Amino acid sequence: MNSKKFFIPVERKKVLISNDFREILITQDTTIIEQRLIVMILSSIKDEQSMFISVKSPIDLGVQTQLSFDDCFDGWANQGTVNFIIPLKDLNPERKMKNKSIKTALINMTNINWLQLKDESINGYKAVPFILEPGWNRSNIFFKMDKAVMKHLLNMSHYFPLRKDLPYKASSTNTLRFLMWILKFRKFGGVTMAYSQVLKELYIPNDKYDGRSRFERDFLMNIKADLDFCNDLSFNYSYKEDKYSFAIYDTGKTVGVHEKFKTLNDLQIDRALKYIKKKRELDEAQIRVLKSLYLLRGYDKLAKRIKSKISPSYKGQDYIKAVLVLLEK
Repeated sequence: MNSKKFFIPVERKKVLISNDFREILITQDTTIIEQRLIVMILSSIKDEQSMFISVKSPIDLGVQTQLSFDDCFDGWANQGTVNFIIPLKDLNPERKMKNKSIKTALINMTNINWLQLKDESINGYKAVPFILEPGWNRSNIFFKMDKAVMKHLLNMSHYFPLRKDLPYKASSTNTLRFLMWILKFRKFGGVTMAYSQVLKELYIPNDKYDGRSRFERDFLMNIKADLDFCNDLSFNYSYKEDKYSFAIYDTGKTVGVHEKFKTLNDLQIDRALKYIKKKRELDEAQIRVLKSLYLLRGYDKLAKRIKSKISPSYKGQDYIKAVLVLLEK
């Protein structure tokens, strides 16, 4: 009798990322499709992850036997692998992604260099594929995962919660990567670090951005707008003497979230955004970036800088880039 175990995504608000895998996400240049697949996988195994989370009890219950990974795996292993089924309607709910792009992402995740795991036998690392034997039909995606990779995802000695919908709402693949990086400083409330070191820790080449202002324009501003809009944690940043200071905050507890009355500045910003969104054909992610600029600089100052100075032909992301170029001058 075939006793294969199949993991299928479950409706959840949050998934859990092991500290091991968090480090992988920082280094790996994942696409939006891959990030969605990752949260689907984590959603599927969250119940198994919970078995490896130590719960501290105020009552001394004596010595308790913790379930080992091998004990757990023996119950649902099939020749050293486990099986996943991912419904396409969950991965691509609005059917905006092309089937070709999804297939490319699946094949890429089978690349042997996608993941690097510690190998105690050589006191080093080995490159392994994240998933194995992907397949698909009109309704589902199918693949397997090696026992070694599964163990990596179930190492809950340190873990971080992540909103499952973030890869569906974020405007950039950098949002998840940056969040994974800054989470390690959460208990300190933030971090101060040299600009060059920030690039190094985020695995960004020194020549990726033409100067610090481009780094803020093309990287930090978009990420902050995403996290402010669709995540529990976000950040503020400042720059002084070649160092960035990042302050982490809970977006649900920021001042003004529950205000009933808007200031004149707020009303002017709302009206401007509605007008510009329609005229410049902006999507929600672009509107969030523009709104963050208005809130940062104030309606009067920003409107004065950009009014009648950008060609009417500039639409969408081209308009946003033109605004940021103007602000650099």
